[in-house]
Amino acid sequence: MSKTLLKLFPEAGERPLEGTYLGEDLPPAAQSAGRPFVYANFVSSLDGRIGIARPHRETHAVPEAIANPRDWRLYQELGARADILVTSARYYRQFARGEAQDTLPVGADEAFADLRAWRIDQGLEPQPDVAIISASLDIPADAIAAYRERRLHLFTGPDADPARVAALEALGVSVHFAGEGRNVSGDTMVRRLGELGYRSAYAIAGSSVFHTLVRDGALDRLYLTLAHRLLGGEDFDTLTWGSELVPPQSLVLRSLYYDAHAPEGCGQLLAAYDCVPRG
Repeated sequence: MSKTLLKLFPEAGERPLEGTYLGEDLPPAAQSAGRPFVYANFVSSLDGRIGIARPHRETHAVPEAIANPRDWRLYQELGARADILVTSARYYRQFARGEAQDTLPVGADEAFADLRAWRIDQGLEPQPDVAIISASLDIPADAIAAYRERRLHLFTGPDADPARVAALEALGVSVHFAGEGRNVSGDTMVRRLGELGYRSAYAIAGSSVFHTLVRDGALDRLYLTLAHRLLGGEDFDTLTWGSELVPPQSLVLRSLYYDAHAPEGCGQLLAAYDCVPRG
């Protein structure tokens, strides 16, 4: 299998797959405003499916028809760049049930040893810390225990269940209130992460958390792998889930690559978009 990609924009040319996102510029503008640079990543089918129902699962899964190791490598590279990962309580429930796609990046596989070494060379912690967004605080203790080597932050609303807050704090989770009621404000959360010293945050949760970040003007960049397959189906997740975005979020194309080698027989586009400030 070829180890290269074809770059289409802003200039054309061939380049190695490995290192494509590891060398991406994460501009300091967000840090100068007192908040980390926030970026997200998805793999999607041409008809917008990022997750679909599967037998014997309570939650949606990344479609096998579009998941592929070349995209997964770039997912891990983006994880290697992050000071902190932003995820949801749903991931920990999936982890406890054995339904999670994998452990949180950076992966422990030998294939990603270079990424773990890169973090050390950059003066970073061996693994990114984790920020969890949750209204319910329904997070299994066993799943939390699997990540005790990382600093865990939980963001919830001020009306969160005090007993569940105390239970999570007893497990070593730092709890922060950022929003109204039981809901989290993406902007407030991101600014709090900046106060804690984080410079880059990688959002790896699903469509609800992604919607929260976009709605509240907290997202800076979207990395989107578009697999050239149509999946159909009636029970699926797409990029955002939530209220209509008014005004809509505009994005400007930053880079575009064509990968002819995965998924097999159709290929995929790898795009990065910078968010235009809303409002």
